[in-house]
Amino acid sequence: MRVSASLIRYLSPLILGALLGLMFWLAPDITPQKMGAETPDQAVVLMGGFFVIFWIYLQIQGYPISHGDIGTASSHTIDNIMSFIPALTALFGLALTMFNFWELSQLNIALAVMTLGIVWIDLWIYGGSASKINRLTDEIKAER
Repeated sequence: MRVSASLIRYLSPLILGALLGLMFWLAPDITPQKMGAETPDQAVVLMGGFFVIFWIYLQIQGYPISHGDIGTASSHTIDNIMSFIPALTALFGLALTMFNFWELSQLNIALAVMTLGIVWIDLWIYGGSASKINRLTDEIKAER
């Protein structure tokens, strides 16, 4: 069974948002020490692991742009909506913490901020590139 790149691209924001939400809900007081990072070197490895997860997410999201299969403008709009789901999770967690409904650890807050950063890259850089490519292709089709 072959899984298409667009299916993986639509599922990756759902998976990232679900993992972030589970971490907020099940481990609101998580610290690097609770994850096994007792020394500064181990903390660097832990944060590097989180960076790798976010890097893989960005690779999955950027694959169609670099390989030419970006879809139509309507599929691009759906992709932008799907890509915003992890940001909604992060904003919800940050809002709960700011309004003292649910106290999150500093590590959870850092992960929420990192999630907002990668969603910004996904929507602004990747989304803008795909939008310009779609606009250019539509102009070329109109000239023919």
